[in-house]
Amino acid sequence: MCDYAFSEIECKIIKAQIERRAKYRQEFLRLRTDPCKHSLESGFVFDEAHQRFISMKVTQYEFFKPSMQTALFGIGFVVIPMFLYGFLINKERSTREAKCRSGELRYKDRLFKLS
Repeated sequence: MCDYAFSEIECKIIKAQIERRAKYRQEFLRLRTDPCKHSLESGFVFDEAHQRFISMKVTQYEFFKPSMQTALFGIGFVVIPMFLYGFLINKERSTREAKCRSGELRYKDRLFKLS
């Protein structure tokens, strides 16, 4: 029975995560304190999965293959937001400038004034 506001399934998942984390911690400490095992690696525990991840991140640009999906991603998440932001700023500034020039916006109500 779980004492907190979790269901039984969530409690089992949390307990399994805690047990797995404790198992990995014990294995790491066992490997870290072994004086003979890691003398060639300067005393550090060599994690193969971490090394694969770091190697993948380093060589990511060498293995990049442009495709329609990556082009659309770049256009959709880089180019279009930049132009949209620039357009909105230009529109807001031009309307404020038109209001200042026509006299609708008084000098004391302006955002940027000399005094």
